[in-house]
Amino acid sequence: MKIRNLKGQKETFGGILTVLLSVLAVYGIIWSFTDASLFQSSPYSSYVLQAQRWLQGHLDLGQNYPHLELAVFGGKYFVSFPPIPSVLLLPFCLFTNKVPDYLVTTVVGMIGAVYAYKLAYLFIKDAKYATFWALFITIGSNFLHIGYTGDVWYIAQVCAFTFTMMAFYYAVTPDIRHGWLPVFLLALAVGCRPMQILYLPLIVLLLWQKLKTNELTLKKAVRHYFWWIIPPLAVGVFLMILNYARFGNPFEFGHNYLPEFSTQNEQGQFNFAYLSENLKNMFRLPEYNGERLVFPRFNGVAFWLVSPVFLVFVLYFLKGIRQNWKKPALWMTIILTAVHILALCLHRTLGGWQFGNRYTVDLLPCIYFAVMLMLREDKTDLRLVLYPFFFWGLGINLVGTIALVNGWI
Repeated sequence: MKIRNLKGQKETFGGILTVLLSVLAVYGIIWSFTDASLFQSSPYSSYVLQAQRWLQGHLDLGQNYPHLELAVFGGKYFVSFPPIPSVLLLPFCLFTNKVPDYLVTTVVGMIGAVYAYKLAYLFIKDAKYATFWALFITIGSNFLHIGYTGDVWYIAQVCAFTFTMMAFYYAVTPDIRHGWLPVFLLALAVGCRPMQILYLPLIVLLLWQKLKTNELTLKKAVRHYFWWIIPPLAVGVFLMILNYARFGNPFEFGHNYLPEFSTQNEQGQFNFAYLSENLKNMFRLPEYNGERLVFPRFNGVAFWLVSPVFLVFVLYFLKGIRQNWKKPALWMTIILTAVHILALCLHRTLGGWQFGNRYTVDLLPCIYFAVMLMLREDKTDLRLVLYPFFFWGLGINLVGTIALVNGWI
């Protein structure tokens, strides 16, 4: 993204600074009203423990930590989640035993917010409007609930959010030199949250559109840019080797060896038997107990209630439905997000201790990209309609997160 004049540069830098300070301010409120802080180490630090053991020459954790979700295989205990967050934490583990994983998570999330701004600015060329959208998708969504804490479940989702957002940005930038980055970044996202692999077809489509824009045939593209596959392939090979070394299966991250799936549940981690109940939970509303609304802490609440950007997506899609029918990338977005939701509903649970519906945070970068795609051609200013959605998302997630952490719900 080239900036052609000093005024544009100042507006762009000002937008990024506003996004960063706003996100930090909201998390500052959470830290002020809970016992969490920016520089603390999480008690649920599976990734830190894994990185420390790697530095000692071991793949397992050496002992059981009953408060963590650990895979049990061959009498040893392993982290049951994909390993890329541990790779990010390795440099910190070289210098300290008390890794500030809250700080790492927050910084990674803020990078995701910056790329949300950059993606919006790339499409709509309006610094103030891009700032609004970057804040909407971060502190105006259920991302707010996960972006401030270093707990193992949340840091993985924050990393996946940021890597996926970056992948979409580099997939649509005009510069052909960035062509290798989208699939590489998506590979990193898969190394945090495996279901992000669902967005590979969309990334490939966007890259193909970029190649055609640069007047490259498939034959020329393969001849000149065959090396684009090497970085993501390296990530994939690393993940598969690590999986095989730990569990004897290149496609096993370890979750199937959690006791709740391997010994306590005959239906396993994924099963169609879970579909009906989980679909209901995807749309269930908080209950009224006669005095106040009660939000569930397990298995989620209506995803659009805590991430109103989904409603905004529907609003823009219906508003410009004549033009939207003709956009292959937009239809692929709809299909892939629907498949993602279906895949989540096949999982045994929709997440434990949480406010909102944190599994659906993984869908936010793709939905956000789809909204930006529609905004590129739809110049109608709907900010007066969008502001209530934003303030609702900000308010419910901020209050809900503080209430959950303090044990009020």
